[in-house]
Amino acid sequence: MSTINDVAKAAGVSTATVSRVINRSPSVLPETIARVEQAMMQLGYQTKDNRRLSINQGGDTIGLILSNFNSPFFGLLTQGVEKVARKYGRKLIVASGQYDPELEEEALNYLLNKGCRNIVMHSKAMSDDQLIRVASKLPGFVIVNRYVPGMEEQCVWLENRKGTYLATKHLLDHGHRNIAYISCELEIDDKAERFFGYQKALEEAGISVNPDWVEEVPFGEHGGALAATNLLNKGLPVTALVAYNDFFAAAAIQVFADHGISVPDRLSVVGFDDVLPQCYFTPRLTTVRSPIESMAIHAARLCVEGFESGVSTRFQPLLVRRDSVAQAVST
Repeated sequence: MSTINDVAKAAGVSTATVSRVINRSPSVLPETIARVEQAMMQLGYQTKDNRRLSINQGGDTIGLILSNFNSPFFGLLTQGVEKVARKYGRKLIVASGQYDPELEEEALNYLLNKGCRNIVMHSKAMSDDQLIRVASKLPGFVIVNRYVPGMEEQCVWLENRKGTYLATKHLLDHGHRNIAYISCELEIDDKAERFFGYQKALEEAGISVNPDWVEEVPFGEHGGALAATNLLNKGLPVTALVAYNDFFAAAAIQVFADHGISVPDRLSVVGFDDVLPQCYFTPRLTTVRSPIESMAIHAARLCVEGFESGVSTRFQPLLVRRDSVAQAVST
């Protein structure tokens, strides 16, 4: 077990300085606090109450870690956190983890070294154990869009499986039985949760999931186009489609249209997230709304104002009915 001497040596400071950091003395420079706390985190050093960081330390900034920058989803997430930062007179520092555990940890250390003690993180790559260790030492640390057992009160998350359940059920209610699903290749929690909702709705209707109906593709528009092309090449009697996100849905619709398959006359489609401007789409996309901006606002408030121990924050998805779903045609 690491000692205060180990921490002092790793941080290059005296044991007295480490003690002042632990006791939240205002006389320690932010740069020194960051160096000591990083050493404590790396060594797994814990104080008696396991709470060695103050929510008010590094109080002039809010850190935000995204998975990437090139998506309207993360634009809305950033917008939500920025609103809270402005309200509290904070500066916002943003980094990206690129769905990579090492890059996520690197981004986290970067923000800590910058003096951030209030951090909202969209993490899909670091393990639950890693995040729990950070949360146990950093009260101002909140995970958004992910549920991590063991740090529930520092999580703001969406019930993803309910979203795809609602989407699939909507198609079933319109008489569709052969419903394909476009998933992502990346092994993240959203992937498993959203597939579970799709599977559950089918099973409740007495339909077994056909592996040929499921396409796992890379993120981005190319992935949706690839999935649609693969489904066309299989020649399956698919009449409806649930997509992991709106980008997959939009790209798939275009490919099907290029092959003379109109939506919703011959194929009904439901997306997920509701982040695309509908004025550019015909038909307007029926989708599941993920309230990511509201989630981000709540997460930022928690990291600044604190949280109630043992209480998690779960947001609910909403099915937004538009024009891309029609009654199944009897054959």
